[in-house]
Amino acid sequence: MPAATSRKRAVVMACDAGYLPYALTLARAVHLAHPERGFDILLASGEDLSLPPGLAELGVRTVRIGPNPFEDSPNQGRHGAAAYLRLLLPDLLAAEYDRLLYLDSDILCTGMGLDRLLNAGMEGRWIGAVRDNIQWRTPNRRLPEFTALGRPARPYFNSGVLLIDVDAWRGAEVLDRALALLKASPQAVPRHDQSLLNLLADGGWAEMSPVWNWQYTWSSRFFADLAEPRLVHFIGPRKPWTAGGAELPLRFRQPFAAMLAEHFPDRAAPDLYPLAWPEGLRRSLLKHWTAAPAMERYLRRFPDPFRLVPAA
Repeated sequence: MPAATSRKRAVVMACDAGYLPYALTLARAVHLAHPERGFDILLASGEDLSLPPGLAELGVRTVRIGPNPFEDSPNQGRHGAAAYLRLLLPDLLAAEYDRLLYLDSDILCTGMGLDRLLNAGMEGRWIGAVRDNIQWRTPNRRLPEFTALGRPARPYFNSGVLLIDVDAWRGAEVLDRALALLKASPQAVPRHDQSLLNLLADGGWAEMSPVWNWQYTWSSRFFADLAEPRLVHFIGPRKPWTAGGAELPLRFRQPFAAMLAEHFPDRAAPDLYPLAWPEGLRRSLLKHWTAAPAMERYLRRFPDPFRLVPAA
């Protein structure tokens, strides 16, 4: 645990104007779940963001990021250099904050406890995260990042939720090393910031319970009712605000529809009814049935959601 300091904690999202309504939906959900929160809520962007005046009660602060040193880097993918913006946050915010909880904007807060998570022990690591769902049931699966550099299999995390010890991050020179690694080995970075962070951590990160980054897919949706996640991450193309996300439960889609209808009337809010039957339901049920023993083993590693463990 870092020594006592006058710096604060913050939950921070990085987005552009296109994703602003969804980041604000997440910010509002965080605010409602933590009415007496001891942390700030930040929206960081490479452009100036204009927040609807009706959301002033959220107390959200906007932060401008720039310049972006990844602007001309190789292997930017469909998200461009903006995919790497989260890597700039610890240096940008170091004077004010000693702990950051970074959240992707396609996440919904569904429970309390982010304040306690921000104060959790991190096992001396510079980053805490949740294992990527590709390793939930097969923890020894080797990912292409490590294969490309000739490394053995390592625990591999999803970068949609990151608990960051700011001083430890800066002491590890993460940003400089990430830039050098991307320049030297772009073939080892298929998942952009996620690839870089995993290669730099090389298995030496603090693992959080999946309740803090429940990667919601056809093969995990029913397990979510057992795990009761606090942060639900809508990975993949089916988002709660899109037509393709109509098969997601109403409780996930409604907050995004309300945000669009109330504060972004120029954007089309998704139809909430009629409800769509989940595609491939039989396949999903069979997958859950066969995966149940492995998921039980995985979830039993985290009897206390506020205790991080060394990734293994």
